[in-house]
Amino acid sequence: MARAMGGGLRASGSTAALIALDPDPQARERFAAETGGRAVTELDDVVAAADVVVLAVKPQLLAGVLDRLAGNVRPAQIVLSIAAGFTLSGLARRLGSEVRLVRAMPNTPALVREGTTVLVGGGAATAEDVETARQLFVGVGDAVVVQEESLLDAVTAVSGSGPGFVFAFAEAWLRAAESAGLAPDLAERLVKQTLFGAAALWRQSPETVDRLRAMVTSPGGTTLAGLEALEALGFARTVAAAIEAATRRSKELSAG
Repeated sequence: MARAMGGGLRASGSTAALIALDPDPQARERFAAETGGRAVTELDDVVAAADVVVLAVKPQLLAGVLDRLAGNVRPAQIVLSIAAGFTLSGLARRLGSEVRLVRAMPNTPALVREGTTVLVGGGAATAEDVETARQLFVGVGDAVVVQEESLLDAVTAVSGSGPGFVFAFAEAWLRAAESAGLAPDLAERLVKQTLFGAAALWRQSPETVDRLRAMVTSPGGTTLAGLEALEALGFARTVAAAIEAATRRSKELSAG
């Protein structure tokens, strides 16, 4: 995700200087190659140089990084966390209530500049700090600010986990297409383009999604037959259950 953010800044024409820390030499090389930034091996180098310190590490590694950061964050720095499971209050307890904190929940389509990121400010962060953080994600997709951190659990379920749900649907669709007699390469081509085309139509059309669904659903036609089969098996209830389960798990992780 750090490479995606850096690459997005580079593609947008930003003149921001980028610096990253990673213990893996190959990861450092990839960051430098893809973003034009500088990769280092010491946390002190990042803290000394950065105006915005981005915590783009695995949640299980973040506690150790926070321990090393504590007491070293400058008053003018913004600390931006994209790690799941660490609330703003939890970050403030480790880094200090005076630190200008922003928490963000991006998703994996940011890797192809089609991401969705939701941000919320906390600690001593100002509105300008939050906007500075938001601009880091504009180059990799859509980025929106919310005022309530509690919304991030639902955000995690809807947009953070959402690509996984879409890919699971695509997997089932592919298997069904092959069972219907299509060759695997043709099935993949049709399913992939249909997903992309439907999403593009929704994005560009002034119509609501229920209207778009109705437009392709002729009385007595094939789409209606398929939709009725989905609903008979509880399709809408299953989707709702997935969102509820992911939201609940996000709350559990944040509480832990």
